[in-house]
Amino acid sequence: MTDTVNHLKDRISGLQKKCIQFEELNSELQERLIELYSLYQISFALSLTFDFNEVLKSVKRLYKKNFKINELSIMLLDEKTNNLKIVASYGLRTALRNSSPRLEAKNIFYAALKRKKHIYISDLSAETKYSYFNNFNSSRNGSFLSIPLIPEKCAPLGVISLCRKQVNAFSPSEIELLLKLAVQVANVIEQTLLFKKTKELSITDELTGIYNRRYFRQRLEREVTRSKRYKRPLTAVMIDIDHFKKYNDINGHLLGDEVLKRVAQLLENNIRKADILARYGGEEFILLLPEIDKEHAYQVAEKLRKTIEKSDFPKQEKLPYKKLTISLGFSTLLEDTYNAHELLEFADIALYEAKKRGRNRFEGYSADLSDDMKDNKMLSMDNDAL
Repeated sequence: MTDTVNHLKDRISGLQKKCIQFEELNSELQERLIELYSLYQISFALSLTFDFNEVLKSVKRLYKKNFKINELSIMLLDEKTNNLKIVASYGLRTALRNSSPRLEAKNIFYAALKRKKHIYISDLSAETKYSYFNNFNSSRNGSFLSIPLIPEKCAPLGVISLCRKQVNAFSPSEIELLLKLAVQVANVIEQTLLFKKTKELSITDELTGIYNRRYFRQRLEREVTRSKRYKRPLTAVMIDIDHFKKYNDINGHLLGDEVLKRVAQLLENNIRKADILARYGGEEFILLLPEIDKEHAYQVAEKLRKTIEKSDFPKQEKLPYKKLTISLGFSTLLEDTYNAHELLEFADIALYEAKKRGRNRFEGYSADLSDDMKDNKMLSMDNDAL
């Protein structure tokens, strides 16, 4: 009887060990499945779109759904300032979303980035070594994991940080999985940013950073079609920097390039997001104003003219009126013409009139201007014949 009981105990003990082994194998299998599924989702997100914002949304969904992360932030390095900036987040207070970490050695985000190694804080309430977001280093609870985003064979892009409200919430095996996933996230972000940059270069002017003439032509067709379909006005504004050739001759092309960039920036800062500003060639810019009729175009033109007139430019005192200024001419679809080509032609005629009348002014197109232009051409031809 005793032998039977001992035998049963041995079998039960053996079954318990096998059950434990099975649970461990099952746990490992689940982690492996989560890893493969997560990597698949990242790859799938990239195959669907190269849109930067959509990719970030997919990444956020992945961490929130599969890993039950309470707070997430993705920070990328700004190429110009070399500071970290939040490009995606959830679970953060509004004040945190709009803040940036201090560029200092004790900051956890910069520390992870500099070391190229993750930093794990198992209990935030007991942590005193690192700082986090500006003016928010106390009263934090839970676990915090900061991982540098380093694509394969590339420099670090930024940092992804994950937070759970419980202490000791990230196990070693899960951290290992999250490190692998961070590499894939970095790869996707790097490829998406490269695509975004390539696309921007194809549609923007290299010097000024605003749209180029080729992209403007594409947008013009779409906006004209839209204007006709919905019977909404569309105004085209030609803008020319006054005496720019003289400025270049006196001060040199390098300073001339700086002026072009500054004028482009000032114009862009004083128009709506819906407006389309492009460099048309040399010192000439072109602006499309959807939903703006001729009456309101006068207000836009005057605002832009005053903005440039009031701004200071290097060595502008050498110009005829000791100020750098612009002249503007505009025409409006559905009022002056129904033709895209004529829309630009008429704006150019109005610009010519503005410059003829003394520069640093604007003119709206009217049929009389076309008649004057024809008379001037005929007079020029007669003089040539003499």
